[in-house]
Amino acid sequence: MYMLRQAVEKLKDRKAQILLPSVLLAPIFVLVIYLLFETAKVSMTKVRQQFALDNAAYSQVSSASTYLNAVAMVNGPLPYRVMLYYKDQKINPKQTAAQAGKQPISIFELFYHGGGVPAIGPDYSTGINESPKAESVDWGLHYDPTIPDFPRTDWEKEQPRAVNSDEWVPVMSRSLVNDYYFPALRFGTVVIQNYLETYVRTGAIYEAQTYVYKEVSKNVVMFREAYYLNTNDCKKSDCARQSAAQLRPYVTISTTPFELDKIRFYASDSGLSGEHGGALNLDLPMTEVIKDKLFQFAYLDSSSRSKLRTLGRGIVLKQPFKLPRNHFNINLEQKYKPYVRNTVVLSCPRNNNNCVWPNPLPKYTVTLDP
Repeated sequence: MYMLRQAVEKLKDRKAQILLPSVLLAPIFVLVIYLLFETAKVSMTKVRQQFALDNAAYSQVSSASTYLNAVAMVNGPLPYRVMLYYKDQKINPKQTAAQAGKQPISIFELFYHGGGVPAIGPDYSTGINESPKAESVDWGLHYDPTIPDFPRTDWEKEQPRAVNSDEWVPVMSRSLVNDYYFPALRFGTVVIQNYLETYVRTGAIYEAQTYVYKEVSKNVVMFREAYYLNTNDCKKSDCARQSAAQLRPYVTISTTPFELDKIRFYASDSGLSGEHGGALNLDLPMTEVIKDKLFQFAYLDSSSRSKLRTLGRGIVLKQPFKLPRNHFNINLEQKYKPYVRNTVVLSCPRNNNNCVWPNPLPKYTVTLDP
């Protein structure tokens, strides 16, 4: 009785009144700590998976933007800047009454007015222009619209007309060589050789870029590698299988090279005394001279143009992922089916999302949306 009475008195003490609730709340505090810990694990897993998906998508689609921009550059802007070296090298008109008063013209114009090289706008009378401004979204790269001998209108289409195998294609202006001194022996052969070297190297750049892109886009290898390196819950062979399957059809972008075999140059028929006898044909079959056809530009096939239109609107990628086990043995995956997602966009400043050919513009960019 004494001890019972003493216990009752103790419980009436204010200090003792917090003892019982504290004992009852201790398990709740432990439970809250476990809940916070498990919630943090789930949150960390989702953040890691989201980063992996974003990184993988950006890496894979960036390879496509790099390739398309490279092809757009070799499709005219690059050879144009190289051939523009000849804008300050002039040739004189022949001394006849009909040519009296004519000013010298540049060697560059021989090729530009003959369809040998396109030019960046806006001045298409000479084709000699400054570099476009950084913010420009239309470089206006076109062939001379007034070419009389072999117009390039059929070339400047999304699906250009192929040249017949028996056609000789001029890449210089016959009329200008008729009216101006362009002797082959003095410097004509050197200029022609430099022109051929320019387009041979341009074609080599195109082939190298195409080879690399085919390798990194095969089976979306960059996407799967990037996802694998940023997570630790999947096998390298089949990591991110669902989202990879969603992206795979759209990164198999291919271009077709437009090449020439039978190319016609011109040079002045100059005698020993220096008189001008008109323009002579200098016909060079490329398969004999350089053992291959001469690259001019590359264009997208219809399937790739369709894929780019879809990529311009955005591809939604959705990837389910595994959650770590928890102390409560609750299968959260079965209940909530967790996943991460994003929308990857590959676009250029054109409504049809084709900045490769015609009027190439190397300004493809990649953006990620939630």
